[in-house]
Amino acid sequence: MKPIQVLIVDDEPLARDILETYLLKTPDVQLAGTCKNALEAFSFLSKQQVDIMLLDINMPEISGMDFLKTLKSPPGIIFTTAYSEYAVESYELNALDYLLKPISFERFLKAINKAIETTRQKSTATVPAESTTSPVSTKDNILFVKSDGKLVKIDLAQLWFVEGLKDYVRLWTDTGKIIVHSTMKNFEEQLSVLSNFVRVSKSYIINMQYVSEVDGNIIRIKDQMINIGNTYKEQIYELFNKYKMS
Repeated sequence: MKPIQVLIVDDEPLARDILETYLLKTPDVQLAGTCKNALEAFSFLSKQQVDIMLLDINMPEISGMDFLKTLKSPPGIIFTTAYSEYAVESYELNALDYLLKPISFERFLKAINKAIETTRQKSTATVPAESTTSPVSTKDNILFVKSDGKLVKIDLAQLWFVEGLKDYVRLWTDTGKIIVHSTMKNFEEQLSVLSNFVRVSKSYIINMQYVSEVDGNIIRIKDQMINIGNTYKEQIYELFNKYKMS
């Protein structure tokens, strides 16, 4: 299996040396390079792709967080810093982890192993569902999706709802949850031939068969509560009113 490529970005030479030493002791990873500031890192990434970036926050000229915001398709990010006050913002930027200096090898290993696992999970779902989902029909009522490198059959009669997760969707079913690399738009188009599937917000398409109650803007399916989006309210209320007893 190909080693995970890691880039170190830190303005402190000692910090770069420590992280490099840790990486050399860690299986399944390979040091792709080291950079002492964001400008060097930007130049590096324009020539070479990496899987994980160990990114310092406090650097001259451009901070690690500001640098991350400039990247259209960033690698997995593990922030490294001596300051704890940036933790909340780091997770808002979808960082995989946040390491406080001085960083112990044990804590580093926990973070890098988590990042390796996340990176490999994503790589098994690189083929979009547009090319792996079969046409849906009311006759067959099934759909095949690619998840974890395998084609998985979904019985649409057992699909509770579809949840959007940025570049992925999560399918909630009787047998569990399945993550697929696809878009909500794709699933909306696929499921549009089935009248019981309805989009209720930017992030959810529900199966009406599983709705147990509606309380204001909240739909209950099993033990999950789903908000009705503002732009969908009128359409959804009109639909529910069709089944409402006078």
